[in-house]
Amino acid sequence: MALALAGVAGCSSGSRDKARTTPVADSSPVSSPPPEPVTPQVADKAFRSFVTNDDVARASGDERLALWWTSEGQSQLTAASFRQAVAAGDPIPRYRYGTPSLYVPHLKPEGIQWFVTVVRRSAPDGKDPKTMIMGFVRSKPTMRWRLSLATTLDKKEKPPKIAVDADGYAKPLATFDTGLLIPPRVVPSIQATLAEEGPGNVAAKVMEAGKHTTGYYTSDQKATKPKKGSGLHINTVYGATAFPIFPLATTDGGGIVLYALSRDAISIKNKKKPGRVPIPKAAAPFIEARRVHSELDVTQTLQFATLVPAKPAKGDGEDKATIIAADGGTIKAAVPTT
Repeated sequence: MALALAGVAGCSSGSRDKARTTPVADSSPVSSPPPEPVTPQVADKAFRSFVTNDDVARASGDERLALWWTSEGQSQLTAASFRQAVAAGDPIPRYRYGTPSLYVPHLKPEGIQWFVTVVRRSAPDGKDPKTMIMGFVRSKPTMRWRLSLATTLDKKEKPPKIAVDADGYAKPLATFDTGLLIPPRVVPSIQATLAEEGPGNVAAKVMEAGKHTTGYYTSDQKATKPKKGSGLHINTVYGATAFPIFPLATTDGGGIVLYALSRDAISIKNKKKPGRVPIPKAAAPFIEARRVHSELDVTQTLQFATLVPAKPAKGDGEDKATIIAADGGTIKAAVPTT
């Protein structure tokens, strides 16, 4: 042991003059710039960046670039639109946007950031104009802004009157806000219940009947009943998603809530009857016809904007939540494996 230590010491001593110094990394923490707060100006820049890059992606048929600027349900629908266009041999749809109305909540800059845009959108030639309500999100301060949701205002509806303060900021609502007739996070489940169970459900007491609620139920019931001799049965299920919701206060004391639902329609063919399950036109690009026999599961992502009134005082009026905007489509078709 003594010899070994002496040898090491001697070696160290003999090479001391020739030793080179190696820079050592500074171990003190590096200060990063503080997160950028979301202002109307930041939101406008984010919206313009999305519009420019989305159009480049669509004009060039670059699905990967288009998906780079979307998230959640909008990514699903964007990918589906590319696939459907390719299957039909059509160009990818392109859009022209007008001047946006930006509704930017005053949020803590270190948390998840989001804002809502209401804007007119048309085809590049100006045809088919629609009012879009869009939700943008940035999950981390270092990440880019992405379009999470886009829904189309119904033709008979007027743009929502979203409350804005003197500094130009919209008022965000907590997802559990009990000042509304329906807390924002419960709105998707209420609609899903009405769509699946119809006007006889207690949910009809707080949400208006219409084409996006009981209308779904009626059309699904017609499709569910097997046609005489066909042996075909369709089971439809609606559900809330884990995607972000966007709740903002409106000028009347209520709120507007943007959110998404999933819709699964499972077609089952009685094996005793000849033939296969028919493939809906919108689902054809997502499944090979030869794989479809007695069952087919078609999944859709649906996106909505709903006006929710303030919770009434006891004995006051009977205002209900009203769906004012809807959009979405088929995103997947598959043959159940069990």
